Parts: sequence; structure tokens; C-alpha cells
Amino acid sequence: MLDPGRVDLAALADALDDRSPETHWYLDPVSGAVAGHSDDDKPPADWLEIDSVTSRESYRDMADFTAGVQHRRAASLLDRAIDGRGAFRRFKNTLFEFPEVRDQWYRFRDARSRRRAVDWLAGTGLITEADAEQLRARHPDPDPSNDDVPAAVAADLAALYGPRLRQVLLFGPWASGEGTVESAIDLLVVLDDHATTILPWEELRAMDDVLWQHTERTGLTISVLPVGQHELARPGDPTVIRARAEAVRLR
Repeated sequence: MLDPGRVDLAALADALDDRSPETHWYLDPVSGAVAGHSDDDKPPADWLEIDSVTSRESYRDMADFTAGVQHRRAASLLDRAIDGRGAFRRFKNTLFEFPEVRDQWYRFRDARSRRRAVDWLAGTGLITEADAEQLRARHPDPDPSNDDVPAAVAADLAALYGPRLRQVLLFGPWASGEGTVESAIDLLVVLDDHATTILPWEELRAMDDVLWQHTERTGLTISVLPVGQHELARPGDPTVIRARAEAVRLR
């Protein structure tokens, strides 16, 4: 048996993903080394040839990833991109419009590729199934959720307002754990109103860049209601009353 720790899974994954006809990839069953050879440069006879994965498997990765994308516009465009001939090229081009989603794809693709590398090792009998299970568990599909977005927005608002910011309260579907890409992130932003009256439209203009950056990054709608401390203490607005009842404090 080959010691799994001696195998460079990234190198093996790259070899499995390489469908170029010029290079044939091999693995040394003793050392775990992975090397490419041309037709004129054969490896030692006991090395195992690494057959590349099919385009069908690569397409399945794209489809599975697209199904989990939570950026609404990116998900819609990617879904169209992978339909029909030229899917791989269109998928790649579409990702370049969404850097955050592109980074998620790289992490997703790497996890899938490494698990396939583990499957290949187990399929050749070089490692035990028990070792394979442990290795697969180290490379799960990354979580595509946007659960961290409300906290990230709150952190940026804290940087924007400094000591004027008293609280950021999350309410609505995202506070109850039922938030989806179709529902807005509802935030009640509580500001110090001892020295100045809170004018909601002015505050919304002040927050505009922060909110837009997060919307552009995630595709999620972020709805903010700025209020003063006094209004929060004695609310008259039904939205503020509901927000107080449902609130999850972020800051």
C-alpha cells in the first residue's frame, strides 16, 4: 500500500484534469510521485498511467456549482452559459464578470478534483478505502451560503460611522434563518441621536457605497432602516416595532 501522505493530491488532480494529447501522466506506486511524459519519453514500466477524467464529469462540476450559486444574476447567467455546445468557454467567460463567484468556483473545483484524485488512488488499490474516506473528508464542497453577509455589512457600517453607530439589528427572513437569494437582508441601523436629528434619507446616502459593494458582490438586496436611539426606545413605526421583536443583534 502507498502511504497517502506521500501523494501530492493537487498534482494528481491536475493530471486527471489534463486532457491534452501531447502529455501522458503517470504515478510512481512506490514514491507517489506524479510526472508527465511524451510518447518518446516513457516512464519506468511499473508506473501507473493516469487516464484523464471525461468532459462529462467536468460538466457535472459546473452544473452542480451553478445550482448552488447564491448571487442571483451570476446564477442566472451561468445557468444559461452551460446550456448547449460551448458551455465550458461560456462558463469561464461568465465567471470573469463576477470575481467573488469565480473565487468560489476555484475552491469548489479544487475540492472536487482532489476527491476524484482520492477516488483514483482507491480505485487502483494503492490506498485503503479507510484512508480514502479520511482524505475525502478533508476536501468537502465549500459552503456557498451567504450567511456571513449581514455580519460583514454590519462591520463595514461600524467602520463608516464609528462611535455614532449604536446597534445593527437583523430582522426579517434572514434573522429567522429562512433567508434566501430571493429575500432581502433587513437591517435596522441605530445611530446616536443625542446631538443631531436622524434624517433617514441622508443616512441612506451616506451608506450607499457600503451597501452597493455588498449587493454587487453577492447579488443580494440589502434593505436598511436608519433610526435614532430614542425612536428605538419608543417606536411608533410598525417596521421598527417588528424589527425590535425579531431582532438579532449584529453589532
